[in-house]
Amino acid sequence: METIGIIGFGSFGRLLTDLIAPHLPVLIHSRQDVSADMLPDNTRHGSLEEVAHCSAIIIATELASLNDICKQLAPLVQPQTIVMDVCSVKVKPSQILQQHLEGKCRLLATHPMFGPNSVADNPNTAKGFKLVWHELSGGPFPELEALFTDNLGLELLQMTPEDHDKQMAWVHGLTFFVGRGLVNMDLPNLTLDTGYYRKLLDLFELEKTHSIELFETVELGNPYAKQVRERFMQTLTELEAGLERKQL
Repeated sequence: METIGIIGFGSFGRLLTDLIAPHLPVLIHSRQDVSADMLPDNTRHGSLEEVAHCSAIIIATELASLNDICKQLAPLVQPQTIVMDVCSVKVKPSQILQQHLEGKCRLLATHPMFGPNSVADNPNTAKGFKLVWHELSGGPFPELEALFTDNLGLELLQMTPEDHDKQMAWVHGLTFFVGRGLVNMDLPNLTLDTGYYRKLLDLFELEKTHSIELFETVELGNPYAKQVRERFMQTLTELEAGLERKQL
């Protein structure tokens, strides 16, 4: 690996840049204005054409932008270039990557199971966290694997996009849905709280740090999330009906 290209310089793009730059040169491309003083050493901003010539390209944008970015990359990428996404859902991004880039470059679907919040206590490392990994075409990718495992200390977890999204419909789909509900309720801090209630407050505070774009990606981008939400809502309805039947 000679240079890593990162498309997108939001909170997660910045985190990836900080993690990778000590090990390899990083070339950033972002629609946002990125000044030199915002970038760590071994990093610079470049055009999409320049990024397309990197050894590997990490698309670190919201799911809603992925289709357009892949269309733009399609005439620019090299056959040996690895293009990977880091979306928190996997079926839909994998389909988009294959639709626009299959046969033009090598493709990899990933989901880093960490983010700015989870590495906040030690912002210079993601060691010990998991990276869901599925080679769509052109694999294996031993040099890229070595970057993530040997240099960044991540654990690679091989999983198909379908298996990933089925599990994440519970892990993210359900928890983000409950958390967003608590945010919309504006859950209060109370004098008479308990450890049990504090767990709800922790979920409330965590969900407030998530963008609405991430919430919509988790809920609408995962083909299995709706059935989990519907099961949860049906369970609440049945629970409430049971209480109505047994009023004291």
